[in-house]
Amino acid sequence: MRSICVVAVLAARTAAAHPPPPPEIAEDRVEWRETPAIVEWSTWLGFGVGAASTPATALARTTQPAPPEQHLAWTFSAGAEVTLPLTHAVRLGPWLGLAGLEPVAGAEVQITRAPAEVEMFFYRGEGVWTVRAGGGPEHATAAVAWGYRCPWRLWGPYTRATRYEIGARIVLAATRAYRDPQDWSATLGLEIEPVGAVRYLLGIKSWY
Repeated sequence: MRSICVVAVLAARTAAAHPPPPPEIAEDRVEWRETPAIVEWSTWLGFGVGAASTPATALARTTQPAPPEQHLAWTFSAGAEVTLPLTHAVRLGPWLGLAGLEPVAGAEVQITRAPAEVEMFFYRGEGVWTVRAGGGPEHATAAVAWGYRCPWRLWGPYTRATRYEIGARIVLAATRAYRDPQDWSATLGLEIEPVGAVRYLLGIKSWY
């Protein structure tokens, strides 16, 4: 319920945000989709809510193992990702981050242009599916996400070498401990590229 309230608050703040300033050159809404960069990268801050299971504390004078304890789980994450093109719409690359206090890393596949046009935050971007897998010292982790993205530079010309991507996505994530299958979590949450979000919410025209 709290996550729904947070999303509602973010949506409500759209009314206080301002559309991007008009470009000095003719607006180009399609060039970046037709010419994706070789290296595309982004950062994110995320939160989620769901269910978790942890091994029960052992009780004295018992011969049977105690059942695991299940409870509500809140997760917070931060990370960065880099992708390279496999095809025009499929990208592959590494990611690294923090899941709570545990460092994690792995690989991800992105399917862009899904759909090719999604208009949010006063700008026409695209939909993107992301499938991520990896782990840290104690837990394996996997996630499936869908969201909106567009380049940091809203208008061209664009370079083919590298490009920073902004946006937001809904994420279904799961973790499991390597040593104990009873130690797991499953959450639904939101990941937001933070710098572009601040630019949009505060209407900082000098950042466009």
